[in-house]
Amino acid sequence: MYMRARYLLVLLWVAALCRGAGVPAPAEHFGFRPGDDYKLADYRQISSYFQKLAASSDRIRVEEFGKSTLGKPMYVAFISDAANLRRLDRYREISRRLALGEATAEEARRLAAEGKAIVWIDSGLHATEVAPAQHAPELAWRLVTGEDDEVRAIRRDVILLQVPVINPDGLDWVAHWYRDNVGTPHETASLPRLYHRYAGHDNNRDWFMLNLAETRHVTRMLFQEWFPQIVYNQHQKPPFPARIFVPPYAEPLNPNIPAPVMAGINLIGAAMRDRFARENKPGVLSYVSFDGWWNGGLRSAPAFHNMHGILTETALNSYATPKVYEESEIHGTFANGIPVREPSVFYDRPWMGGRWALRDAIDYILTSDFALLNTAAALRSDFLLKAWQMARAAIATGEKGGPYAYVVPPEQWDASAADEMLERLAFAGVQVKRAREEFTAGGKRYPAGTVVLPAAQPFRAYLVDLLEPQRYPDIRSGPGGPVKRPYDVAGWTLRMLMGVAVDRVDQRFEAPLEPWRPSERKPSLDRRDTHSFLTLADMLKRGETVRWAADGTANGAAPAAWELRVPRVALYQPPAGYADVGWTEWVLERFRVPYTAVGNQEVQKGGLRERFDSLILASQSAASILHGARQGRSDSRDRSAQRPEYLGGIGLEGLAALDAFVREGGTLITFDRAADLPVEFFPLPVRNVLRSGTARFNCPGSLLRVNVDNSHPLAHGMPPEAIAFSTGGYAFEDDSPDGEVRVIARYATKDLLASGWISGESAVAGKALLVEVRHGAGRVVLFGFRPQFRSQTYATFRLLLNALYLASARAL
Repeated sequence: MYMRARYLLVLLWVAALCRGAGVPAPAEHFGFRPGDDYKLADYRQISSYFQKLAASSDRIRVEEFGKSTLGKPMYVAFISDAANLRRLDRYREISRRLALGEATAEEARRLAAEGKAIVWIDSGLHATEVAPAQHAPELAWRLVTGEDDEVRAIRRDVILLQVPVINPDGLDWVAHWYRDNVGTPHETASLPRLYHRYAGHDNNRDWFMLNLAETRHVTRMLFQEWFPQIVYNQHQKPPFPARIFVPPYAEPLNPNIPAPVMAGINLIGAAMRDRFARENKPGVLSYVSFDGWWNGGLRSAPAFHNMHGILTETALNSYATPKVYEESEIHGTFANGIPVREPSVFYDRPWMGGRWALRDAIDYILTSDFALLNTAAALRSDFLLKAWQMARAAIATGEKGGPYAYVVPPEQWDASAADEMLERLAFAGVQVKRAREEFTAGGKRYPAGTVVLPAAQPFRAYLVDLLEPQRYPDIRSGPGGPVKRPYDVAGWTLRMLMGVAVDRVDQRFEAPLEPWRPSERKPSLDRRDTHSFLTLADMLKRGETVRWAADGTANGAAPAAWELRVPRVALYQPPAGYADVGWTEWVLERFRVPYTAVGNQEVQKGGLRERFDSLILASQSAASILHGARQGRSDSRDRSAQRPEYLGGIGLEGLAALDAFVREGGTLITFDRAADLPVEFFPLPVRNVLRSGTARFNCPGSLLRVNVDNSHPLAHGMPPEAIAFSTGGYAFEDDSPDGEVRVIARYATKDLLASGWISGESAVAGKALLVEVRHGAGRVVLFGFRPQFRSQTYATFRLLLNALYLASARAL
């Protein structure tokens, strides 16, 4: 018996050696070890390495799960024991049933005992944060080939869904840009474009709106197919001089996040902190900056789906260029007032400087990986059962009412916006129902076809958070101190962003319900409907005649005032990437508005009116439009000088060309900060009262009530009372005595805040936030906010689209 057991152990050892022998180490594939100074692997290199791993081991399976915005394949690697991968469908079904609360209590315990912890780790969402994607091959290789007890336990009890590069397009742009610049004075110069086609850094702000291809593919994997218990989203960088941020997150806590979710996040964060301490790695920071309030990021949306959304932020240099930090550079405090040089509860071993390279960042990320995976393996059945418990608790809470359901009446001001909202909710795993017959709820009668969103569902937290107003808490550092600003925005209520009427019903009601399916809408020219602009674009492309009447109707009985033409739109494209420009492109393309991106030289050469009827300046400061990027230092310590071809702005020559464009009959459209350019330099007879130095208005990203003059052509199709998203914006006053300025929308005079947080509302109450100003033969349309903010503000898209079509229309 002893000899037989020994023989079996020898066979297992030999099998393990053989299994690992044919698996290429990362350095063999890349020709360098990922993390080496001045080396960055691109997407082809990383994705082909994962294909090699899959071809050489039965512990990894690689599948394409979608295409990027520019059409590159996106891959997920399933890593676990070979036996687990052979039963992958079974473990996925277990995870699904538990996450949706479908099992009985007894069955849930059996499934939790049988199942494997499903863990998601993604890398490279923000492409200039290079360490996560560069570390991905080594994580996979260690898990596939490792034979120590910890790795074996992870493979036995965890199924890892690893997405090595979640933004393939961005990685290639960054890697190739850096390679071209290494060894030159421009080695660490900024990438002169957005590292996502539309969103840039905002590609991590799209996780409830789902506008981007990458977001949709990941959302399907997370909330429709795999339902992981842990979602780990890797980033760089933490507040200096910390080397890595790990949970717990900072205050405030969103009350819709289930308490067990946050407790689990803190548990995983504690495991990370413990491992860093045991590995003698200093500079681990928690409870600063990155809060638990916001919904919309890849680590935050899962928290509202009963999943443990984990964020880490590892210290970042520029690309793969190492840097030495002197101890004298380390001083001051973190944002919460804690000193950076002294130990504290959430920064117990300060980092005091030294050399930091890409390899160091990779080593820190690997430590956090294994802390998380080890925790998932050790608590496998606990995490699985907990998912079921939270689902059942959410259902039970919804059944009690308050709310019991949200009802979306079929009669909407903008019917297509309602459809768009419901489609997004359903895609993210929310149960959307349709009434087969008429019913009564909350004392109101609803017809057949009414959409019902029951609160008694597993992802109740996500539904409630998106449909209820946010009330950002008044957290201050001390009596009379400033309010703690949110990490991202303070309010994001989806029905308000999209202009959809939704009735909350608190008490139980009965209605015959069936699954909702989006219906194909007929083409319409009703200008209240945002999709009417799709109909309009198609008709003009076919050469059909479309006329708008002075009362806002199209091709109707009222006398026509304008005959529409295909818009001739210019969009200013600065040399550096601005997300607001990218989101503007998304809106234009979504609604099939042709446009031309114009850079500094095209603006400077003038003659704009001959080619364009309208020109858009997305949100950007006047100084950056005029002067652009400046020449940086270029010495042995700093190689951040930008390439000459990406320096500068439109300058005085370009400013004169824009002025001439408007005077000759063009329409200049400015968003938010860009309004300063024409107001200050044309000049226009309006002023921003918030720039006077006496008005105090604070709005860190909130939804505000506005009054709209929908008799004005630019506001045709708008309701008289609407919601606009503001990040502090502008409040205009008219300095013109002869009516050169026409106010289109004003801040409400009472109950200004719809969702989020503001202070000093008296400074803007009743003031204008959207005006049209005559300038020569043309006009300037000043948006004191962003009508296309992150392409989420469907309720105000119409204002922009109206302006573009009217700029090209022929007056009748």
